[in-house]
Amino acid sequence: MEANPVNTPQSAVVLIVDGLSAPFIYPELTPHALDGTPLEKAELENIPEISKESARVLEFRAPQTFTEGGHSVLVTGNPGADSELVSFKDATVFDILHREGYLCIAVMERGDSWSIRAEQDVILRDENNSINKIKIILEQHEPSSDNPETPEGLLQVMEEAADKAPGYVTSKETREKYSGYNRWGVETACNIVKYMARNKPEQKYLLTINVGAVDSSGHHRDNYGYIDCIECLDNDISSLYELCKKNDLAFVLTADHGMGFSKDDSKGGHQSKKFTDTDEAQLVPLIVHTQDVESGIIRGKHGQEDFAPTLLGVLDIPDRPRFAEGKQILLTDHVNLKVELPEKGSVELRKNGNGKDGNVKDGSIVASLQHDDEFLFLGLEPESTYTVSATLDSGNSLEEQEKELTLETDSVLEFTEKGQKIEESSEESSESDSGSGKNSTAGFSKKESGKSNSSLTHLIGYLLIGLVNLVGIVIIAKILKKS
Repeated sequence: MEANPVNTPQSAVVLIVDGLSAPFIYPELTPHALDGTPLEKAELENIPEISKESARVLEFRAPQTFTEGGHSVLVTGNPGADSELVSFKDATVFDILHREGYLCIAVMERGDSWSIRAEQDVILRDENNSINKIKIILEQHEPSSDNPETPEGLLQVMEEAADKAPGYVTSKETREKYSGYNRWGVETACNIVKYMARNKPEQKYLLTINVGAVDSSGHHRDNYGYIDCIECLDNDISSLYELCKKNDLAFVLTADHGMGFSKDDSKGGHQSKKFTDTDEAQLVPLIVHTQDVESGIIRGKHGQEDFAPTLLGVLDIPDRPRFAEGKQILLTDHVNLKVELPEKGSVELRKNGNGKDGNVKDGSIVASLQHDDEFLFLGLEPESTYTVSATLDSGNSLEEQEKELTLETDSVLEFTEKGQKIEESSEESSESDSGSGKNSTAGFSKKESGKSNSSLTHLIGYLLIGLVNLVGIVIIAKILKKS
């Protein structure tokens, strides 16, 4: 139900540029080497123009500056995520989107960990992760009862792209070989978008593209080769962006991590200790374009863990991945509310206080819906307070019949049946009834050590038992010796 009209994108395209550091492309930032030397920035034409029509997050920081970690954080919304966490049930944006009927498609030259691959309905990937020995393979996963079936025509488009991939990197010129590697990923994405627009316009999908040559250039071609590869990608990116605009798709540009350099004219890195704490390795771009997203610079401190709830918010989906700790960066002028009941019933939504136009009276009814166990309210006013009343068709009692909440971001509000109240773990970030609803469902943090406190306690216990046994053996041996 739409309280106010919303322009939800038909689908979304997410371009993850491996190793793209924000200080090298953002006009407000200046990259520096470890020795303090200011480094040359990329000279760009298309990305600045895209930014003018988009929301651009100025400080978007990666908590883990390596490929597996960056991708895991992006898709789970958890700052300590790894490949194992990605594999948990309901842990990723892919799980949420599958429930909403989305097809998950991927073109991933790098960053395709086993668990992220398993989340895709169909994926093209470089089996060798090598520009010189490129080997693109197509993997298709059997659809579950909840997942849509992958169209045969889409498989054909992707198979043809895999066959053409080696032709993009045949040049003996280093510059052309690296830029060709990225160009294959972008042009393949364009062909997928064109196919879906022509043949499956009603099918919602998330297309995730990961191009890997910028990262490789940083590692192997020094900082000048690095910015050269960024500039080449900038030349290729506009076609994909324009296709997204034409077909009402959300377009998102970001990165898994950045790239640092020890000095001018040196090869770069991002994972070693000397680089991992630098802005050059941690700060990555986040640029989002779609109809309902207001263009402009988003200031304040934001983390890569905010990506998953922000992407879902752009798609007007209030649900969050199971272990998400990040917060939605509100890029639209509206928020959404999902109300869950333990069984079928009725929900009434009332707005408290005055609206933006000053004409909404206290307690006025926004909507009254019946005979379901889930209700979605789109296009609500941010920072406004609403009262939600609920009853069950069966006549069973709820723990609370009415809840008041102030909506700062998209939220999920859950009513529980009397006597069946869900007890929240102390580790979870629970929300009060007057707060912003249920924004995350669990807390997960990657421990620095592989041993938990419980394991340490057991270890100490075992050592004490062993010590007691050893003393006993010594005493018995002495007794036997005397006898």
